[in-house]
Parts: sequence; C-alpha cells; structure tokens
Amino acid sequence: MNTAATAQIEKAKKQFVQMIPDIQKIAGRTFDQLDPEGREEAVSETLALCWKNHLHCAAAHRAVSASSLAHYAILGVKSGRSLCGQSTTDVLAKGTCLLGRARVQSLSAAWPVGSNPGWWDCSEALVDNRIWERPLERVRIRHDYGAFLRWKHLTQQERRVFKLIALGNGTKEIAEKLEVSAPRVCQLKDSLGRKLLGFMGRNS
Repeated sequence: MNTAATAQIEKAKKQFVQMIPDIQKIAGRTFDQLDPEGREEAVSETLALCWKNHLHCAAAHRAVSASSLAHYAILGVKSGRSLCGQSTTDVLAKGTCLLGRARVQSLSAAWPVGSNPGWWDCSEALVDNRIWERPLERVRIRHDYGAFLRWKHLTQQERRVFKLIALGNGTKEIAEKLEVSAPRVCQLKDSLGRKLLGFMGRNS
C-alpha cells in the first residue's frame, strides 16, 4: 500500500471516529424495540457497515454525513446484511429467516410447558447415539421393537418405514425407497410415533 493510500485511510478513520456517536445514537433509537443483546448486536453491525460504506465513499472522494451512512446501514442490517456478507442458504442466518426460508426456535420453546404432544420428544434428537450400545437398550431393540413390529395395529407400510428409520434412513431416502412423497413419509412417521407411545404404555 502506497503512502497516498495510507494517508487517505487515516483521514477516513479520523472522519469516521467523529461520526461514531451520531451513528450509535441513530441506530440505538432505531433498534430500541430489541432486547439489550439484540440491540447491541444491531448497533455494532450498523457501525461496521457504516465504516465499510465510508471507506468506499472516501475512495471516490465523496463526502457523506453520519445520518446518511446510518440510514443505509440500518436498512442493510434490517434486511439481514452484515460486514461479513449475507447468506440466504444458512439456516441460522438472519437473511434466511427474513426471507421466510427457515424459522429458528429453541427446543424448549417449540411447545409451551404442558403442551408437548408427548409422542414427539425433541430431546431424543440430541441424545448420544452410543446410547444404543448399552445392554439395556440392545435388549429393548431386540425385544420391544420386535414385538412392536409384530403388533397387529401396524400397517405393512408403517413396518417398512420403522425398519428404514432404524437403519438410519432420512425422510427423503425413505420416500425414494418406498416410492412415495416426503409428506406421506412424515404422515407415516407421525402415525408410528403415536402407535409406539400407545404400544409402550400398553406393555408397561
């Protein structure tokens, strides 16, 4: 980097430092409805985008005000942009959620206390797979699951789905192997969950 470019960046830094209090004030008012942590993050992202935009303007020898920088940076933050870029495919990215492509929610908030349907326990998805190596679990798989598959209330298709799930197949893979739609597989899994709960209660 040559001397002229270095001097230009230093000049831009000094100008930007003077605008920081005004930018923080504008962003703070805009994101006042957010919780403290969310507001702090939004204001920080606004400052970061303002700095990036200020550098571009300085390179083009264009003078900009703190309010102009804050205005466009705030629009960017609201649309999910950040200094490190914007993702519309990452399920956890704000931009993805804003576009309605995904909805991120904690497991504890998925169902309010007392309203969990019971037959669908999300916590099982986080259990260490090595639990199946325990002796008691091996007995349950060989005895209880075998008895469940022989239960007269299961359809042949449900039995096939249960076996494919046990082998580690996902919804898409099961749909392809059974030559049915993914929503149909979800219906079968839903039915299996209820029947398994009823079967375990019946044999407890």
